[in-house]
Amino acid sequence: MNANRRPSTTRQSWRRIILPLLVFLTLACYLSYPSKPDQTPYRPHEFPLFPCDPDQPVKRVAIIGAGSAGSSAAYYIRKYTQGCNRINTTVYERNPYVGGRSTTVDAFDNPSEPVELGASIFVKVNHNLVNAVEEFGLSTKEKSGTDTQGNELPDTLGVYDGVNWVFWAGDDATGGWWTTVKLLWQYGMAPIRTRNLMKQTVGKFLKMYEEPFFPFRNLSRAVHDVGLTDTMALTGEQLLQKNGIGESFGRNIIQASTRVNYAQNLDTIHGVETMVCMATDGAMSVQGGNWQIFSNMLATSGAEVLLNTSVTAITQQADGTYT
Repeated sequence: MNANRRPSTTRQSWRRIILPLLVFLTLACYLSYPSKPDQTPYRPHEFPLFPCDPDQPVKRVAIIGAGSAGSSAAYYIRKYTQGCNRINTTVYERNPYVGGRSTTVDAFDNPSEPVELGASIFVKVNHNLVNAVEEFGLSTKEKSGTDTQGNELPDTLGVYDGVNWVFWAGDDATGGWWTTVKLLWQYGMAPIRTRNLMKQTVGKFLKMYEEPFFPFRNLSRAVHDVGLTDTMALTGEQLLQKNGIGESFGRNIIQASTRVNYAQNLDTIHGVETMVCMATDGAMSVQGGNWQIFSNMLATSGAEVLLNTSVTAITQQADGTYT
């Protein structure tokens, strides 16, 4: 055998095809693996964090808005002062319903066709909502569509920019390996860099709901303590540029997510929200509408809820209280 004999041209061609393909498939498998930043479920404290002082005068708390923020504020005030009757909470809501953006209407006035107008899904890393669903005994469903007969439709994902379909995953919309291959082929390393940045950012964000950071008295301080100040100071666009994530992937894929979730573009939304939008594993919704989470929070809080009531002004009194 001639030691100097070179491999055939055909063999070299196959190596040029197979080796990059193996690398490509390895990256696809890596991206297809569930991207959960934290496997440990957050559990709130079982005992009151702020003990009652029977000699303290009753405090009156006013919360403006019965959406997710207002409802959860009333709920956690009650939860972390369990058994304390020294706080009276009133929630003012200008609309005739609870839930804010999370509200459901019946399409064509048909109760069997409920449609979420906003905040239609939440994901597994949102421990507060997942725990609330469990506590209130609500039923969830994986997010999917149905036809007019109620038959489940296959998940289909596509991104349309108003002129062209800039990305099309077809029926492989749940993050399968074929979708991943398409993403890598079209956008290079941007999907991998985004996934790693998302896990890093969301991992820090979740620490805000763990001891010793939670509960926090000052949100800005909590953001600083978990190391998210710099990320908050950047727009989503700036954050992606800083981490070498291509403009086309940011515009076509990430901005599509920020628009759906927050109705904002990358140049106006901050970096933390941008990455939270990409933590999409385990998307689910409550059967009958996610507003039920916040309705149950208010009911549990014992707060007085005043619907159809607008707050037009807040005035500080001489004794330091507000009206």
